[in-house]
Amino acid sequence: MLSTACKDALRAMIYIAKQKLNGRDKFISINEIAGELDLSFYFLSKILQQLVKAGFLESYRGPNGGVRLAKDPEDIKIIDIVATIDGLSFFTDCVLGLDECCDENPCPLHQKWVDKREDIYELFSGTSLKDILEDINKLKYVKL
Repeated sequence: MLSTACKDALRAMIYIAKQKLNGRDKFISINEIAGELDLSFYFLSKILQQLVKAGFLESYRGPNGGVRLAKDPEDIKIIDIVATIDGLSFFTDCVLGLDECCDENPCPLHQKWVDKREDIYELFSGTSLKDILEDINKLKYVKL
C-alpha cells in the first residue's frame, strides 16, 4: 500500500542510519546508496531531495558530497518518512477509494479496515530508524 518511492525512501534512510550507527557520520554519495540498494540514481535523488527539504537529511555538493542524517536515528519515526513521501491519506482515505466513506456511511470494507489502519499508524508512529536497525541486527539474512 506504500508507493515504490516511499519504500525506497525507507530503505535509503535505513541504509544511511546504519552507516551513522556504525560510526560513519560522513556524507554518503547518492551513487553509493543507489548501488548498494539497487535503485535508480535519478529516482533516488528526487526522493532524497524531499527528505532533505523535510529536515531529515542534510546534503552537501561536491567531490565528497552526498547526504547524511540531520537527526539521530531514534528521532526519525517511520511515519515521518511515510508522511513526507506519500502523505497521510493512507490513514484517512477509504481503502476502496470512495469519496463518501466514513463511520456514518461506510464502504463494504470500512469496519474491517479502520482497526487495521489504526494498528499500522501506531506501528509506524512508534517505530524509529534505530528500532529497525536493532531488529535487523537480530536477523541474519535481511538485505535492504
